[in-house]
Amino acid sequence: MQGARSALVSTETAAGGARRRAAARQDTAELRFTMLGPLRGWVGEVELDLGRPQQQEVLAMLLTAAGRTVSVELLADGVWGGRDWPGNPVQVLRTHVYRLRALLKQHAVDSCLVTVGDGYALRLAPDALDTTAFELALPQAAQARHEGAPPGEVRAVLTAALDLWTAEPLTGLAGPHAEAVRLALTERRLTLLEAKLELDAELGDRPDLAAEVGDLVLEQPERQRLRAVQMLALYRAGRTAEALAVYEDVRRSLAGVTPDRALSELQARILRADPALSPAQAQTQAVPAERPRPAGLPPRVTDFTGRQAELDRLTDVLAACGPTAPDPAVPAATASDPTTSDQATSDQATPVPAALNATVVISAIDGIGGVGKTALAVQTAHQLLDRFPDGQLYADLRGADRAPAEPVAVLTGFLRALGLDDSAITGDLAERAALYRSSLAGSQVLVVLDNAATADQVVPLLPGSPGCAVLITSRGRLGGLAGAHHLRLDVLAEEEAVALFTRIVGAARAAAEPAQLAAVVAACGHLPLAIRIAASRLAARPDWTLATLADRLADEQHRLAELCTGDIAVEATFALSYAGLSADQARVFRLLSLPETPDLNLACAAALLGLEPEAAEDLLESLVDLNLLESRAFERYRFHDLVRVYARSRCAEEESESTARQALARLLAFCQDTARHAEATAHAVEQDRCDLVEVEPGAVGRRFDSAEQAMDWMRSEAAVHRALIERCCADPELPLVRAASLIDKMGAVLFDRTYMDTVAELAARTAATAAERGDQRCQALARYVRGNLLWHTSDFVAAEAELTAAVALCADGSAPRLRACALVALGSNARVYGRFAEAVAYCEESIELFRELCDAHSEGNALGELAFNYAKLGRCAEARAAAERGVELNGDTAAMGRATSWYKLAQVLRMCGEPAAALSGAERALPLFRSLGVPAFEAATGNLIAQIRVETGQYEQAVHAAESALPLARRTSEMLAAGLLRSLGHSLGRLAQPARARACLTEAVRLFEGLGVSAEAEEARTLLAELG
Repeated sequence: MQGARSALVSTETAAGGARRRAAARQDTAELRFTMLGPLRGWVGEVELDLGRPQQQEVLAMLLTAAGRTVSVELLADGVWGGRDWPGNPVQVLRTHVYRLRALLKQHAVDSCLVTVGDGYALRLAPDALDTTAFELALPQAAQARHEGAPPGEVRAVLTAALDLWTAEPLTGLAGPHAEAVRLALTERRLTLLEAKLELDAELGDRPDLAAEVGDLVLEQPERQRLRAVQMLALYRAGRTAEALAVYEDVRRSLAGVTPDRALSELQARILRADPALSPAQAQTQAVPAERPRPAGLPPRVTDFTGRQAELDRLTDVLAACGPTAPDPAVPAATASDPTTSDQATSDQATPVPAALNATVVISAIDGIGGVGKTALAVQTAHQLLDRFPDGQLYADLRGADRAPAEPVAVLTGFLRALGLDDSAITGDLAERAALYRSSLAGSQVLVVLDNAATADQVVPLLPGSPGCAVLITSRGRLGGLAGAHHLRLDVLAEEEAVALFTRIVGAARAAAEPAQLAAVVAACGHLPLAIRIAASRLAARPDWTLATLADRLADEQHRLAELCTGDIAVEATFALSYAGLSADQARVFRLLSLPETPDLNLACAAALLGLEPEAAEDLLESLVDLNLLESRAFERYRFHDLVRVYARSRCAEEESESTARQALARLLAFCQDTARHAEATAHAVEQDRCDLVEVEPGAVGRRFDSAEQAMDWMRSEAAVHRALIERCCADPELPLVRAASLIDKMGAVLFDRTYMDTVAELAARTAATAAERGDQRCQALARYVRGNLLWHTSDFVAAEAELTAAVALCADGSAPRLRACALVALGSNARVYGRFAEAVAYCEESIELFRELCDAHSEGNALGELAFNYAKLGRCAEARAAAERGVELNGDTAAMGRATSWYKLAQVLRMCGEPAAALSGAERALPLFRSLGVPAFEAATGNLIAQIRVETGQYEQAVHAAESALPLARRTSEMLAAGLLRSLGHSLGRLAQPARARACLTEAVRLFEGLGVSAEAEEARTLLAELG
């Protein structure tokens, strides 16, 4: 039997066999099996009992034969392999087959198991076995790539196949055949995994890629294809020295033999900084398959009228975009490339050159305010929904406002809409723009940039994928947009102006006075905004005739004769509509213009107006009906910028400074109280603990049911909060203490780099204002907030200055909780510099203050910091007692308090020589921090785990822990990044990867030195020296 190594060919005729196979497959359509894990089978939803292992081995051989006949001789060889043969192997095998057939007969599917000569065949539907899809995935992916499918779609094919793998194939089966199948499928899985990881690297959308590939490299160090993926992942993560070091380690391991061509070429491309390797420039053609489909367009304007020629031109141009097949060695040019000539700059539409299909298509509409640019852009975008199946992004750039939208803030909103977590959205404008272009790579998304101020504002918001298109509106023509198609929008033709007016007031009313209708639209200058407002005014006054409206418009125009011609029609229609408002409507119209924000939430608007939300909503919606307000999203209201200017002029003339200030004070009180509740809900702590200084009770704010809801509110209203804080700094009559408290809440809830710089800037401005006004309490709070944020961004010198000032400003005892918090922060800062005795003094003083305040949870947090410093001083018994007391005091608190306490205890246990207990505590804290969405704490815990693994000689696990935490650390803290690189370098040195270890340790030394922490830098230098 040793010579039988292949299945016997059936002697049945081809025609008869085909008929029998077809009948069997029809009868067994619900029969399916899995081999990528334990061997299992089902009929429909009923799982089969496949019997003993030996019987399962027979079944496995029949399944892998894929319908071909397997002889008894081959079955015996596959089950026993010449060892431990039973006395009568043929009879044993026939018994196994008999039992399998009986099992299938119970479910009326036994027709698939047939006897053919001296063997057996199991004939199933092609998709009845999981290994079929597993084996076909690679050729399917290759074919899809060859046909031009986006990498995201190709990756989805491979991911689906890899997801079928649940455990070691044929788990528990020990025969020769089972072992051979296991080896073959394991190799196939590695090949699939390599192909999938290559696509991950190409797409550049996985911060954890280096960690996953690093683990595989340690398991499979000889696979150079994996090493190439590792090099690319490291390079795209900004770790160029490490990427090149991987190549050196491979070359060293090959004992002088040159690595394969692909790896050598990649090294050469990295050395010359090939722009095609950058995620922002890479020739990728898809976003992650799991990315949500953004749908950010405002609704269509229901009374949109005319503009058919312009609409046709725009849709023709934008629909012409799409990816071609560029040379893979050459990165596709982007529309923002300053070296590309402006291909369409005339005021009329121009044909789109064929070459433009390889780049991003841009259409830019310009025209005076109120001419209908936004309405045309939104109408065009809605008509192109099918052309851009991956979604639409929309942003109002507020070009006519006093402070236009910052591109970095717009990019943050776009990246969120594309499914990125806030923790991944970091860096400066250039870094976020690169991340944005990478996220859109290969997708077909329409980006609408409304009301742009300048080309400089627009350029960072342009995608790089040729499947995307951009539609821009602006008051003036935007030069410097390479390849843009420009369209100058004029006022409506007379017939279109009449048609728009008629749609609003009704055909019968318009037809009754055609001459007066022509006079009205002429008085409106054929400007859509003016026509819409005038028509809405008439529609709201059924007792007026068109002649009445025409006369009133003429009177207003005489009164406004000093205005320039382009403004007369707009101002006149505003004045006429305003004159027809009720007293309540007019008040809402005026006061709503006060906040310097793009829009207002209904709850905020109600607070500003001093009304109940229901009453406020009725008045706001009535202004929307009159086209004096816009509502582009649920319960959010905004002015057209021209209407806002008019509303502010009315407010300045008709409202006293006192009334305006009272309105803003109401909004400030509402926002501050809401922020208090947001912090309490986000961290699940008592509200009293949230207040570092006493603030006189004001308005009752919103309440939240979950931390996610609270954080969403703080994010969505961040612009309102900023505007209120800036107004408080400018107006000494507004309560600065509320502004300072609001800053504190923003810093506590929006604890990520997306907002840290903004909050720190507001804190600095508030502190300076408080100093000018002699308000020590506000100054102390603002400086504490800024110092705390600076500490978390590793600016320890500036943090110490701010925190020291905050403590000194609280010396009079007026804000004991604030002083206590600042002392703990100062203790943390002293620890960074190795001044442990000083840190202990700060912490002990803070603990006394917290005890006087009966704040056990804050005391518990301070005890954790104290314990850390005790341990650094070698006072391990005191350290452990303090840390355990901290855990006890925070035992019944929310996840944040518990996680912090467990983290501090783990640190102490590590320093006191109890690594197993320390690791247990750190691993207990890590998922809590992750669930809370606090990446800095998550990275710190990952750093601690990596340190423990290094110190216990678990170098492979240390590499995994460090690589997993490093992407978070690089976005949150240079100090943490340096510590992780040190652990990584230490471990790689022990794992025979000296070149990469040297690169990691060199970067760690550079970071530590830049932070001024000499002891940490010296430790990394020592490890570097050990590498030789």
